[in-house]
Amino acid sequence: MRRSTDRLIALQFLAVAVPIAFVLLAQMAADARRAAALEQSRPLRTLANEARANYRTFTNGAADAVDTGALGRQSAEALNTTAALLAQLAERGEAAALGDTPGQVADLAAQVASGATLERLMALRREIARADHETRAIDESFERRDAAVVEDAVDSARVQKQEVSLALLISGVLTVAFVLATRRRLRRQLEADAASERRRRAELETVSIRFRVATRAARAGVYEMDESGGTVWWSDTMNELYGVSARNFQPTLSGWLELIHPADRDGARAAMTAAMRERKPLRTQYRAVRPDGSIAHLESVAAVVGDPAGEGVRMVGIDLDVTERVAAQRREDLLQQQLRDASRQAGMADVATSVLHNVGNVLNSVNVSANLVADSLKRSRAAGLTRVVALLEEHQGDLGSFVAHDARGKVLPVYLAELSRHLSADNSNALQELDALRGNIDHIKDIVTMQQRYAKLGGAAEPIDVGRLVEESLRINASAFERHAIEVVRRFADVPQITVDKHKVLQILVNLLRNAKDACDAAGERERRVTLSVGRCATGVRVAVADNGVGIAAEHMSRIFTHGFTTKKTGHGFGLHSGALAAREMGGVLRVESPGLGCGATFVVELPLGPPGNAHA
Repeated sequence: MRRSTDRLIALQFLAVAVPIAFVLLAQMAADARRAAALEQSRPLRTLANEARANYRTFTNGAADAVDTGALGRQSAEALNTTAALLAQLAERGEAAALGDTPGQVADLAAQVASGATLERLMALRREIARADHETRAIDESFERRDAAVVEDAVDSARVQKQEVSLALLISGVLTVAFVLATRRRLRRQLEADAASERRRRAELETVSIRFRVATRAARAGVYEMDESGGTVWWSDTMNELYGVSARNFQPTLSGWLELIHPADRDGARAAMTAAMRERKPLRTQYRAVRPDGSIAHLESVAAVVGDPAGEGVRMVGIDLDVTERVAAQRREDLLQQQLRDASRQAGMADVATSVLHNVGNVLNSVNVSANLVADSLKRSRAAGLTRVVALLEEHQGDLGSFVAHDARGKVLPVYLAELSRHLSADNSNALQELDALRGNIDHIKDIVTMQQRYAKLGGAAEPIDVGRLVEESLRINASAFERHAIEVVRRFADVPQITVDKHKVLQILVNLLRNAKDACDAAGERERRVTLSVGRCATGVRVAVADNGVGIAAEHMSRIFTHGFTTKKTGHGFGLHSGALAAREMGGVLRVESPGLGCGATFVVELPLGPPGNAHA
């Protein structure tokens, strides 16, 4: 707007100044020409005036000489001077105006100089009279020239006046035209600016209304604070967030901090001070204690910007009421804990079922061993030994004669030898069965001990051997793998120990092995194989459980760890979800790879060497 106005004013000035400038330049040129003409004629007129004066002196003297008969000395000198002046006029270009007067005057001067007689002077009277007439003609010529110059000056002044009037008229017309055009353009510009200003105000008002509605809907308060903290501006929503009234509370940094929970006050002050000092964005969370005693969880997000006055910086930000979000997060944490507990209980139930099955298998072996020992005892020839003892006691007094002469006594040594061999064999068989029975009982103890370890709450990180832990998870699922004829391939590399929650890792591995077994079963009668791999990875140790089962459809890959998602008819949908959460809690990750249906799947657990937050090699 200002630039357009300046441009129009400049054009208006040019419209007035240019014609006047042309007129003035033309006038100056005409004045210069007239001045040059006058300057050129001034010496000629001076010479002509002197010549006329001298010539009049001569003619007057010549007239007197005709009467007196003698020419005065002054007349002779005047005649000579006139001849010289007329010669100069001729040299200056006035020969046309002088005619032959210079020659006549020069001739007359020569005759006077040679001593002309009075008679000769009388004879020249007519020429003198004619010369006087020509002198008057010269004077008239200069007068006409002066009159022409004056007339030219008058004409020039008249033309100049007309030109100035015309220029002023043109300038006036142009000025009026430009003024009218300028007024129209200014009016249009002002109307456009006014409309733009109205639109801008309307847009600002709309934005302001939307901003107020948005901040109220989001329960977000806006604040602005200078570097010293002495000047703080709050929006109405800020007062609502902190439960104060604009009439009773004047926002300052110290007053603001007084509204923050004492446990969070120092942290909030330090965060604000650091953001101001380091000119960096602010993002912090704290609790506010309202006058009614209620607690509000607030998240403050701000930017540090330069002060409009160029002095210092200002912090501009918003406070968000995240009380409901914090409560929801707590509820989610509680539900996650309940989910983990339920997953653990479900895992414990699955493991208990596996344990009971394994114990049942071992008990079958125990029963077989016990029956064999019982049958061995029932078939034992120890009763024959009892009869031998009774027979010997019967013949205790004549034992030697009995053995030597009695038919029964004679076969007694052979019988005892045979009985000894049978008893030794029975004893050996019984000992073998008892050893097997003891081994089966120890196996039952190991299974029960493993179940007891798995059933512990856990939570404490401890150094573990990854390979041994994988083997332990295999032993828990060994019976199921044998029953379903699943080949187990081990590919264990040397890896360092890791410090994690052993029971969480065991829970993950047992669940992955059980899923691998189910995937192989669902694949049909083809060869079933599960490959276990242990190795290093960028973050620590990597354990992979790969099967050649049914695989995973591409559309299920992104949902495989989602709570409640399962592809099994009897699945509960939180085994893999809880496993992923457990891996994340330990600072690791659980992920899956599958080329597609019918191509098997590989679940990979990556765990750090130590708990999250610790530095490890």
